[in-house]
Amino acid sequence: MRTVPAAIVLACLTALAGCSSSPSSPGDDPQPSGIIVFVSGRDGGNEIYSMDVDGSQLQKLTDNNASESSPDVSPDGESIVYVSGSDAGREIWTMDVSGSDKLQLTDNGAGEDTPAWNSDASVIAFNTDRDGTWDIYTMNADGTGPVRITDLASAEYEPDWSPDDSQIVLTTDLESDADLYTMDSDGSNLVMIAGSAGADFNPEWSPGGSRIVFTSERDGDEEIYVVNADGGGLVQLTINDSVDTMPCWSPDGEFIAFASNRDGDLEIYIMTSDGGSPQRITDSPGADQWPSWSR
Repeated sequence: MRTVPAAIVLACLTALAGCSSSPSSPGDDPQPSGIIVFVSGRDGGNEIYSMDVDGSQLQKLTDNNASESSPDVSPDGESIVYVSGSDAGREIWTMDVSGSDKLQLTDNGAGEDTPAWNSDASVIAFNTDRDGTWDIYTMNADGTGPVRITDLASAEYEPDWSPDDSQIVLTTDLESDADLYTMDSDGSNLVMIAGSAGADFNPEWSPGGSRIVFTSERDGDEEIYVVNADGGGLVQLTINDSVDTMPCWSPDGEFIAFASNRDGDLEIYIMTSDGGSPQRITDSPGADQWPSWSR
């Protein structure tokens, strides 16, 4: 049997003792912070609300006869882009995070959906059927200069920008069911990064740019996964018999907010970015969904 010299053993023990002199504490772990904007039906219609990450300081930001959806908080935390729908169509609006200064950006009587800010809040990507099929467009933050960047024999929707604005992740049924693709921000270089027998949707790029979180039905029900931006490293984060959907990253990339009906109806939850320690932060009789996290 091979033996280890006593001097080496002593050196290792001394090094370990030195390391143990500065133990970590629970207080060193990252803690969620910021504001979460979301859609709730707690008052009857689907309206947009904001709250602190612990569920406190609830504020109602919209109050009308329309149905609001798909809010996205700008990276600087100042503005919200969202969809407001009625019998006349679904249009894209913006407002301050306080709910003031509402501005309608589109007016087509068509379906406009899932708007997303770029990194400096100067451009918005969105999907629309204004030309007969669901395609991805971009426009300036004031609604001017719309540009169609996809024109495929399929439906494209749910765009989200990479942190450097060079790429967009999107959902499309180009192959068959809904799958995730990335493309350059001009619509070129389309590459599949997640595909399965079940639908893959709700993609959002991580703040660091290396990962994409999304919802998938590949195991029979809606669960949350992450995948590397190049399509490798697929990891399932939630595993249960309920619906877990609409994930979004915290600004520091340490946490993920999502909607789940694991306790009955849809509520907003927070978990760590590896799927650990899920905590419910809303509890209302109406569905709470479409979270977007602001610093």
